[in-house]
Amino acid sequence: MRTVLRLLGTRYGIAMVLIVVVLVVVGFGRIVFTEGDRSTNDALGPTVAPATPTTPDPYSSLGDDGVQDEPASVAPSLSKGAADANTVATRFAKAWIRKAGVTGEQWRAGLKPDASSELMEDLADTDPADVPTATITGPTALEDFGQVATAKVPADGGTIVLQLEAINGRWQVTSLDWEVA
Repeated sequence: MRTVLRLLGTRYGIAMVLIVVVLVVVGFGRIVFTEGDRSTNDALGPTVAPATPTTPDPYSSLGDDGVQDEPASVAPSLSKGAADANTVATRFAKAWIRKAGVTGEQWRAGLKPDASSELMEDLADTDPADVPTATITGPTALEDFGQVATAKVPADGGTIVLQLEAINGRWQVTSLDWEVA
């Protein structure tokens, strides 16, 4: 016993005791903090979690909750020959910009094929001379969210921002905004 105590009193003994204490603390910590996660605590390496079934279990007593998970972005069902959102947005922006010598009725007639009926009602009293730009300066940038899309069309002095929706099998502009550069 005296020999063991004398050995522990040397620097090698103290180092050995510290190593044992560290190993015990690390081992205890791994057991306590990874108790619920057995996939990374196995001596044979990580295990693969079983695949979750994609079809309901016909023998389940819980039944179907009625909720169907849909992808975040579902492509709209467009009519045959219907233009894509980018084409509609670009065409609408070109019709919307200010043109000399165009009456309000002519201007609205140019917008009508690509605009929703609600947007056309909003534009009923708009004077085309009040449109803040007369030139499109770049290509249309489209953010597609499935049934809804946002188009940004760069123009002289700002950006035309259009919201589009797939309505009755075709893309229609549902709102219009102007962002000053």
